[in-house]
Amino acid sequence: MSLRTFLNSRRLLALWGIFHGAILLCFILSAFFRGVAIDADLFHMLPASTLGKAMGKADEKLSDSTSKNIFLLVGHKDFSEAKSTARRVYDSLKGDDNFTSLTLDIEAAAISEIEEFVAPYRCLLLDEDTLARLSLDGGREDFAESALSRAFSSFNFTSLSHIEDDPFLLDELNTQNYLLAIQEASTKMQPVDGVLASQYDGMWYVMIRGSLSSKGSAIASKTNAIAHIYEVCNPLEKDGIRFVYSGTPFHSHKSSNSAMTEIGNISAVSLAIVILMLILVFRSPLPLFASLASILISIGTAFIATMLVYGQIHILTLILGTSLIGSCIDYSLHYFVNWKANTQLKSSDEIRAHLFKGLFLSMLSTEICYILLVFAPFGILKQMGIFSSTGILSSFLTVVCLYPLLPLPAEEKRILPALRTWLDGKKSGIFARKSSSVVRISFFSISLILICGAVIAFNHKKVRIENDMFRLYTMEGRVKEDTELCTKITGYYPQGWFIVSGETEEALLQNEEAICSELDKIQEGGYLATSKFIPSLASQEKSATAMKKMLPFAQEQFAALGFDESFFRLFLADFESQISNRLLPGEALPSSVRSIVDMLWLGQIDGKFYSIVMPVRITDEASYTKIARENGNAYYENKMKDLGLGLDKLTRLIAILFFLAYLLILIVLKRFYTWRETVKIASLPLTCVLMIVGIFLLVGQPIEFFSLTGIILVFGLGLDYIIYMIENMKRQKNESREKESPFARLEPFAIFLSFLTTAISFGALVFSTFVPVHTIGLTITVGLVAAFLCTVL
Repeated sequence: MSLRTFLNSRRLLALWGIFHGAILLCFILSAFFRGVAIDADLFHMLPASTLGKAMGKADEKLSDSTSKNIFLLVGHKDFSEAKSTARRVYDSLKGDDNFTSLTLDIEAAAISEIEEFVAPYRCLLLDEDTLARLSLDGGREDFAESALSRAFSSFNFTSLSHIEDDPFLLDELNTQNYLLAIQEASTKMQPVDGVLASQYDGMWYVMIRGSLSSKGSAIASKTNAIAHIYEVCNPLEKDGIRFVYSGTPFHSHKSSNSAMTEIGNISAVSLAIVILMLILVFRSPLPLFASLASILISIGTAFIATMLVYGQIHILTLILGTSLIGSCIDYSLHYFVNWKANTQLKSSDEIRAHLFKGLFLSMLSTEICYILLVFAPFGILKQMGIFSSTGILSSFLTVVCLYPLLPLPAEEKRILPALRTWLDGKKSGIFARKSSSVVRISFFSISLILICGAVIAFNHKKVRIENDMFRLYTMEGRVKEDTELCTKITGYYPQGWFIVSGETEEALLQNEEAICSELDKIQEGGYLATSKFIPSLASQEKSATAMKKMLPFAQEQFAALGFDESFFRLFLADFESQISNRLLPGEALPSSVRSIVDMLWLGQIDGKFYSIVMPVRITDEASYTKIARENGNAYYENKMKDLGLGLDKLTRLIAILFFLAYLLILIVLKRFYTWRETVKIASLPLTCVLMIVGIFLLVGQPIEFFSLTGIILVFGLGLDYIIYMIENMKRQKNESREKESPFARLEPFAIFLSFLTTAISFGALVFSTFVPVHTIGLTITVGLVAAFLCTVL
């Protein structure tokens, strides 16, 4: 079948219907079973860890857990006022399914719950200091006397309700150790009147800790946990009450709200300018409505395809997806410029055949660049690849398959007023078709290459791949103020942690305890670890052995407490079962402990077990790295540094993808063009890249992940202009050489309109407060300007 026969057949219309119908049907079925999810989590827009596969999974699991934890501090100069307000907030939030846990009180039921939990394991939970004390000469006698002193003291942590089974007050000791371990999760916060509180700068602050559920952490939702917190707290922030919000969910909530606002603003501004351009250029409603319909169909198809492949779509993908407004309308502009003004083409089928090769090669080169992003090991890039490539294909099919069904204007109306002067033969600026244009293109391109090459040559030592994670998200306003204030009040700002592994749960707990033993020698601010609540079996055995040596003191201890011989005999009968009992991971923990252990205990991943030991304050990072290295079963990770290294690695991968895209597109183009034409086309994206790198060097900005992502997109988009221009020049060569056709200027004008719409779409991204979006928008805008100038000058 010839190309003309294929283009004139109804098969194209069927192709359009099958493509879009299949995607829509699959989406309806998918939405019914899975729903529609928009992801706005800041952690999910970051690359995977640079650790190994299993360690990387452990790190991802930790990030997912910590990204759902929140701290809410209620402040007032008067402690009782701060506590009563905290109580009102807690009562309003508790029981909400947005939270998996919410904690205010640390005594009463909380202490009683811990006491009941430790009672069956009282002989197995002795801390290292107690074990060391019992091993000293006279240590056991001293330990027994201390228990008696606590028993007759006016203040105790526990109710002493099990004292007839616990003559050495082990429940009191273990409960106190658990409470101290819990307190380390709040660092400077101290137990005051049944709550965790701290005084700072003349204010009392009472803490509410919580962990969000999957429903509560759905940041793009208007009914999530953060929205509920603000709804409860905002009316109460008066009369000296000050709320301090801290935790990743608060940052994600703010960023997602900003993102949704930006999506609306960027899309509205871009679309409004495009609509105005279409009205001014075509003076007809049909191109306007058809182009808008093509844009909406493209974006809708892209959204659906991304949801089908990944089950959700990230908010950053949507923001970058607004660029499809400019990219997808290119095909419409080329079609309607000829539809409106090229009277040599007498039918819609002729317009399609006239443009098909240029549109197809343009679509193909852009698709190659976008599809290559799908192979990057980074979720956001994969989504961008699917979203953009599907949208571009949808727009191409709409123009090729549906537009020829539109009727042509009357012959007398087939003229563009904006081009009337040029169509009358008047030459003007860059739209004039001159015989020297090839020389001018070559001269300008070579000049740009030489200038940018010189800048790069003189500054080659400054060419570096470097990603600064602190530039990725900049805290501003209340969120920044609260984060800094919370750090000062609590002293809690973990930036690094140990990822500990073990072949079994027991091996993991022993490895943890080895790390903790070393930290005890250097760590001033405390640390969090599962083994503080669930000791290894080896440690439990040590405790049991130590308690066996306390048996000779038991009878005298009962007598001193006022119990007769029968209690001692019952104690002896039950002692063997007590010390044979074992506390294992997976036991139902007290709620105040569970929220901490759930964050630290990562469980089994790829055949090994993993957990986290987290210093609450970084005091000696070099020593931490040394401890992990010498242990052999741990890795100390500084999250921000690791993410920067991950982006560096990914940036290099993007550079490789760019090179592969470059080679692949050259191979495809050589199939349709001569070597001379192929070299011309290949020089344009290379010039754009050199110009972008040169400008980055001049302003002292390193090449980073998002700028390189922008470069590879410029590569695909910029090729369109030169392909359209070369196709136009080839058509003119086939026409009369004696007289230039007035329609020769239509293609440069269409390229100019395409450049404006794309530059507007990506240029609007420059105003985004998201640093990644801003960087990509700026990179693509600069690159498109270079591509356009190289094409038409």
